[in-house]
Amino acid sequence: MNENSTLRYLGEAYGSVSSNLDHVWAALGSDTAIQIYTLAAALVFAAYAVTFVTRSLQDFASAMRDAFRRA
Repeated sequence: MNENSTLRYLGEAYGSVSSNLDHVWAALGSDTAIQIYTLAAALVFAAYAVTFVTRSLQDFASAMRDAFRRA
């Protein structure tokens, strides 16, 4: 394989991969995909908030128990 045919092969391979990825990038940037990303972010935030509130209440209840045991 000489240098010209190697470069031609690499150019064709790059063109093929690039054209296939264009569809993927278009799908990832579609309105539906962005709505899914937003929904996923909201669910992660909600799970974090529930965990934070639950742990805070557990810590508060534990502190109250300790305070009443000492009294």
